[in-house]
Amino acid sequence: MRRLLLYLYLLLLIPPFSNAALSCITDATSIILSEQGTLISGVIIFTVIIIAIAYLLGSFTGNPAFTVFAKDEAYHLGFSIALLISFSVIILFSCSAVDMFFKTTFEKIGAGSSPCYESGENMTATALCFLDGAKSDAQRLSERYIDENIHYMMWSTYTVSLNIPLMNTFSASAGAYKRVIASQYDTTLNMFVFPALLSLRMQELFLGFVSENVIRWLLPIAFLFRIFIPTRQMGNMLIALSIGLYLIVPFMYAFNLSAYEIIGSEECNQFRTAIEDNHFGGCGDQNSFWAVARLIPQAFFLPNLTIAILIAFLTGANKALRVIG
Repeated sequence: MRRLLLYLYLLLLIPPFSNAALSCITDATSIILSEQGTLISGVIIFTVIIIAIAYLLGSFTGNPAFTVFAKDEAYHLGFSIALLISFSVIILFSCSAVDMFFKTTFEKIGAGSSPCYESGENMTATALCFLDGAKSDAQRLSERYIDENIHYMMWSTYTVSLNIPLMNTFSASAGAYKRVIASQYDTTLNMFVFPALLSLRMQELFLGFVSENVIRWLLPIAFLFRIFIPTRQMGNMLIALSIGLYLIVPFMYAFNLSAYEIIGSEECNQFRTAIEDNHFGGCGDQNSFWAVARLIPQAFFLPNLTIAILIAFLTGANKALRVIG
């Protein structure tokens, strides 16, 4: 009981970690307590009462099941409180490790000179900057393709007529072939550019929401569930989800989107024959098929890869929390 009171005392007095990396929240424990401190304290007191009752029942009745239950729950409660007290340090340590790998990776792949990457910048800001650039490219392509589609559709109705008085009138659709070009722009726009633009915009909203709210909303509820006996496993999963959303997802987005910026005209030249088109242009044209092809992985494939890695992280972290406490 003295150790439990000491844990509770430290819970209130723990200071924020001052020498924190720029990419981390430095006071995760304080945020958790400010959001759900009253409920967490109430659940801790309720759990202590249950443990005390179980221990007394075991002592009076001689039933070892109650005693084992009390000791087991006392261990779990102590671990939960220790985890809560040290969570600011856990976040900072994890974030520093990921940030170091993040910077090293960017230097290796040649993205260190990118306008979106600055030394000491956090991963979420870097990912959002890259994502905004890709979204701007998709928006520019959609606007250009709409203009070209309308332009060629209008000129496809161009008709030349020859009128011979008192005899007949001959007409020929001189611009009918331009309808095929308009259809090409329309197909590319509706099948690739518009879906990519919508996907990138939704990813931007999701990433911005997660970076600002996961520590303030999800993590306090996770610890509340972690301390309460019937919902402990759910709390473990939510804690793992919070760490994954705060660290793994921004890193994957920054890494994936840096590849979008790095891949340029040199890579396009390897596929020049397939890319060049009389109307869309070639590798040097900002509105070519190559510009559309660069959007496809980030809009559709790489988010699925991020989800797969996040699920793997959740599984491992959840198992670790279950084994340890």
